[in-house]
Amino acid sequence: MALGPFLDGIRRVAAAPLLLLFMYSLAIAAALAMGSLAGGAGAAGVESVRTTGSGTLVGVTHAFRPDTSGLAVVAAFSSLAEGQPRVGAVALALAGMIFWTFLAGGVLDRLARQRWMGSSGFAAACRHHFWPLTRLAVLAGALHWLVLGVLQSSFVGDPPGASAQGWGGTAPADAVWLALQGLLAAVRAAVGLAVDYARVRVVVEDRHSTIGALLAALRFMIRRPAAVAVLWLLNAALLALILVGCSLLTPAVMGFGPLGPFLVAQVYTAAHLFATLVAWASQAAYFQGQLAHATYVARARVADSAGPARPTGAS
Repeated sequence: MALGPFLDGIRRVAAAPLLLLFMYSLAIAAALAMGSLAGGAGAAGVESVRTTGSGTLVGVTHAFRPDTSGLAVVAAFSSLAEGQPRVGAVALALAGMIFWTFLAGGVLDRLARQRWMGSSGFAAACRHHFWPLTRLAVLAGALHWLVLGVLQSSFVGDPPGASAQGWGGTAPADAVWLALQGLLAAVRAAVGLAVDYARVRVVVEDRHSTIGALLAALRFMIRRPAAVAVLWLLNAALLALILVGCSLLTPAVMGFGPLGPFLVAQVYTAAHLFATLVAWASQAAYFQGQLAHATYVARARVADSAGPARPTGAS
């Protein structure tokens, strides 16, 4: 049941090459902007930010990636809470979240309708869904903070007997800690999936209530746990294949001198964006297939300046 929406998601993204090119261009522009900031007085603002609670490193340069912008905001604000004055990191993380939140409405609308929207239609969709998706992003940030900051620090913490030399706890204590880590990872994945499907419902059903969209997404997932989990695994496998492919490509291009790492970075950026769009498109395809039909979007399509909009069936 999940394989069909996954393949449909790949087909939808492959049928929208200009959308992928547009997203790639924005990613490159963001990277150039970050590079110029790193070369100036704002260099401290683009440093990586460490969150003590989660023990992970989140690069603020990733704030301009659609799948990690929310986590970058949580990490940046965590740095301020820990007394690390990285106001530049917070500003960049917030800018990245707002940037991708604005684009997400237009991207999902295009992938859900499966037809050309034109520049006017795309911009109108971005504007129309911006505030509901912004409220959803704020709610998602609060949930991520609850999981990473509160649950991680209060109930999991560092490994038992952890020291500079490594673990020093007993085997049962280590096993319990690993089990808690696995449970927390599952909760984190469930929160991310709920936010993903809430985003889909906001755009496809033209919802304005963020809490209502999130609760509806949870109900949708609870009623179809196996298919939702398999679809998530398929998208995760696609991303893993991309990472493996880029790691295999790296030694082959190292002989090109400075051009080699640049080429690998461009391939990875484009492939990672493709995987992200496939995840969004496959989730929209699965939701549409379960509750309506393959091109259903509640909001009427906006005509492009190049000509009148054609009928879109139920949309």
